[in-house]
Amino acid sequence: MAQRSALVTGATGFIASHLAPALVAEGWSVRASGRRPRPDWLPAEAEYRSVDFVDGDGDDVRALVEGITHVFHLAGASSSKSSDDEMRRNNVVATERLFAAIAAAGTVERALHMSSTSVYGEEVQLPSPVPEDVGAQPSRGYGKAKYETEQVVWRHGEAGLAVVVLRPVSVHGPGAVKLLASAILDVAIERFMGLDRLAVHRPAVEQRLVHIDDLVRATLHLATHDEAPGRAFNIVSGVYPTSHEIAGILAAHFGMTVELDDDPDCGPPYEDRQAAWAAMRDKGMTDSIILTKERFRFMRKANRNNRLALDNLLGTGFELRHTDPQVEVVADADWCRDSGWIV
Repeated sequence: MAQRSALVTGATGFIASHLAPALVAEGWSVRASGRRPRPDWLPAEAEYRSVDFVDGDGDDVRALVEGITHVFHLAGASSSKSSDDEMRRNNVVATERLFAAIAAAGTVERALHMSSTSVYGEEVQLPSPVPEDVGAQPSRGYGKAKYETEQVVWRHGEAGLAVVVLRPVSVHGPGAVKLLASAILDVAIERFMGLDRLAVHRPAVEQRLVHIDDLVRATLHLATHDEAPGRAFNIVSGVYPTSHEIAGILAAHFGMTVELDDDPDCGPPYEDRQAAWAAMRDKGMTDSIILTKERFRFMRKANRNNRLALDNLLGTGFELRHTDPQVEVVADADWCRDSGWIV
């Protein structure tokens, strides 16, 4: 069998930092692309090209897919640092240009697109757990951009390209800089401030997570599974801890106790947290994790469509490994401390 050749877009991002090395380890020939300089963590065996899908040279985009058998399209603007216009340009327009080049190349056997469960939206009640074939109702700019990007991918699928769409939830694990990582930073800050009680808003909010290892393994699995093309797959742990449970795990790990509060803005104000964060940096902590102005922002997002069907993924024979919040949340916190991301 000829060696498979992978193109990984968005190669300077978190998911790619785990996927590209995994592909190399499994013997794939890897070409990676991004808009920034080559990342230090990229294996020496992987080729790297700096390409801008939106404003770059069309010849560069076309050359990028030459000789490629599998595309792993991870590139795209996120909701945390981009305007709605930037999200549309760097998701929808970028994907239109890339997939046009894929179609023209004629060598690509399968194209996998990393979408998001945000396409389901939060305002309209959908069946629970939400199946992949439900009528999506994106309600925010990020979800709308991801939904429109998926339509680009599906159109190429209808034209004969073998496409697979992955819809992960909040991804955590070593190297993550937001969401659960930001919550870990928030607790570390308050412990640094000398607090022994962790104030949490009284209403419990159900969370959903997937570990980066499970997401990468699912991506590799679907890249070669015979039944994957033409389908979308929710990627989630299948376990839904509440904000109280996650806070309790973190509080216990940092030597604190949880205190429920009726005030949604309970806890130290942003100015005090920011001052403690600066003091932690003075002690050698890096600023890798995003400090959110809204305390525990990740854990405050209630979603009526929170639970997701896993039949499509599990039906392919895939098995999730990271499904115990007690183990996984503590492991993330330990990794952040060992890496100097918290003190």
